[in-house]
Amino acid sequence: MDEVNLKIKERKMRTRRLIEMGGLVAKAKLDHLSANTLFGAIVSLKETLTQHPNVQDHWTTIGKDIFDKEQQNKAAVILKFTSEPDENTKRHIRLHGLKWNSFRQEWCGHVKDIESLKNGLLNVQYKLEAYILVFKYLYELKQNLII
Repeated sequence: MDEVNLKIKERKMRTRRLIEMGGLVAKAKLDHLSANTLFGAIVSLKETLTQHPNVQDHWTTIGKDIFDKEQQNKAAVILKFTSEPDENTKRHIRLHGLKWNSFRQEWCGHVKDIESLKNGLLNVQYKLEAYILVFKYLYELKQNLII
């Protein structure tokens, strides 16, 4: 039985990794390309990497810089409600990148546009805590809003 559970866990990890790779294709705005074009581009990348192994460091730096810049423009958010929000509100929250933490009974994640998030929370009582990372220092911008 342990071997079966291990195989299931390995399969889930592999599936998650494949989904993440697809997410990177979408993030690079290449998801409009056909499967043949994408595969050809990836094979070409592999050939370039084989011929010029140092290019990987350059690619890593480019990717890290983009991810770091993205993270600087986002705020870590914790969102709590006095009562369960309706489905439209939940959809709005998910569209802003927040996920439900069932253990803590709160929504959390990183949000790029806090004002847009708040605009979709009209007529709902909530408490919002936002923490903004600027220049790798954490500045607390705690907003305890009860509307």
